[in-house]
Amino acid sequence: MTKAEKYGYWLMLSDYDIGTIDCLIAGERWVYVAYLCQQAIERQLKGMYVYYNNAEAPKTHNVTYLFNKVTSSVKFSSDVDISRFEERRAACEDFLIDVMFYYMSDYPFSYKNITSRFVDRELALDLYERTKDYIAWLRSFQPEVEIPRMS
Repeated sequence: MTKAEKYGYWLMLSDYDIGTIDCLIAGERWVYVAYLCQQAIERQLKGMYVYYNNAEAPKTHNVTYLFNKVTSSVKFSSDVDISRFEERRAACEDFLIDVMFYYMSDYPFSYKNITSRFVDRELALDLYERTKDYIAWLRSFQPEVEIPRMS
């Protein structure tokens, strides 16, 4: 696979998460809406990591780490309009810190964490709108690629 194909694969997964969130909203599964927002942005950043670093994405769920690895790459700095990027960089970093809170581990010691998040409709919908906004913003720095269809 080329790096563009790998990037497209990650975008497919991110888009699938967004589509799944629509179903979760209909079912009022607010905690999982928040969780999949984190997953969608993570997959977007992993795709960008592959594209800008020409390497496989690290096995991490830390979206701030991924964001920093992408944006500090030489290729990113040379390919994008840095002044346009800097206009929203700090706000995006704040959002990434917020959305990281909703990552849920499936390890037994973390089972209580799901109930401690108390995600309500308003919070879930706000996270969802901001997730879509930041994914679109991040994609605006990328070349257009063919996104495979989930079968």
